[in-house]
Amino acid sequence: MKTVEEAINFIHERPKGGRKESMARMYLLLEHLGNPQNKIPQVIHVTGTNGKGSVATMVSNILRVAKYKTGLFISPYIIDFRERIQINNELIAGADLLLSVQQVAKVLEKVDEQLIPDIPTEFEVLTAVMFNYFSQKNLDVAVIEVGIGGQLDSTNVIPNTKVAVITSVGLDHQALLGNTIEAIAQQKSGIIHDNASVVIGDLPESARQVIAKRSSKPLISGQINEFEQGLPGHYQIQNTATAVATVRAFNSHITKNNIEQGLKDSRLFARFEFIKPNVMIDGAHNAQGLKKLYESLRMDKYQDKTKTLIIGSLMDKNVALEFDEILKDHHFEIVLVPFTGPNGRHSLDVLTTAKKYGISTAKSWQEAYKLSRSDITIFTGSLYFVSEVRKKL
Repeated sequence: MKTVEEAINFIHERPKGGRKESMARMYLLLEHLGNPQNKIPQVIHVTGTNGKGSVATMVSNILRVAKYKTGLFISPYIIDFRERIQINNELIAGADLLLSVQQVAKVLEKVDEQLIPDIPTEFEVLTAVMFNYFSQKNLDVAVIEVGIGGQLDSTNVIPNTKVAVITSVGLDHQALLGNTIEAIAQQKSGIIHDNASVVIGDLPESARQVIAKRSSKPLISGQINEFEQGLPGHYQIQNTATAVATVRAFNSHITKNNIEQGLKDSRLFARFEFIKPNVMIDGAHNAQGLKKLYESLRMDKYQDKTKTLIIGSLMDKNVALEFDEILKDHHFEIVLVPFTGPNGRHSLDVLTTAKKYGISTAKSWQEAYKLSRSDITIFTGSLYFVSEVRKKL
């Protein structure tokens, strides 16, 4: 490969999923790379059903302002693939991404030979690229967002976790994580290692109990409204409190001014983001996220405005669980549109779901957008869906 585009395509061409009974694939790949994950001195590891990208972004901004050379690993991307790997809010340079992928590709040949047919997946390769790149950049700290779950996530190979963060626990990815809050909390608590401090968001009591058993230290919660929120949307009040608690758990001497400036500097695409004066996108990809979005749109200056939610959601999500509650408010209309996710993943059954809840459908989001007569049109659902909308609008 000779170009950045070829490097990105190389990652995307890897298998999308594989058996996850263990971390053997990931450890073998990293061993062939010289275990770059061991060269990152300190890590803040962030998981959660919702909010992990927001918290990770705010934490990295505060640490950057406090003069830490800070790596950030988040997913998915909205505009540019390079959003996923950053240092001090600068996206990885194209040349650096190409070089790191080339280095990983070189060892993958040997790893694949050993593991065929169960070879490293797309996310495992991306994670290895990130660790490889960060290990060469003399970081002070890396803020790393989990892909799915925690216990068996590709990122959960870090020996130097200083703070483990669990932003929220709700029902999502049940096929991989379990069908109960307790089972999902158990999976997410898998990122807690040794003497790491543990910061939690607003969790169900059953999840809190599971996590407390895993931690050797008392759980830490943030203080609501101590600081002005770092990102827009009422639901970011809790995420802001969690982010502040995280940086204080990392270093209790980080100043109030550093925190305020870091929060002020925070930006994250597709989270309560107005892309036009009356058009918003938000990646509320599951029932818990949609509930938080709905609550935010009922607050303050938005509460008396009419709103159309144009939803493009993947089939394995549970957004419809919130529809009855949303439709009680006459200010809201819901329109379902078909959406094909990455790797051919199907959208929820638009016609059947619409019939069940008595809501509208459209053949495409473009058609739904043209027909919307509300004060605010909100595109939501899969982050891949709102990314597509953002690029077009």
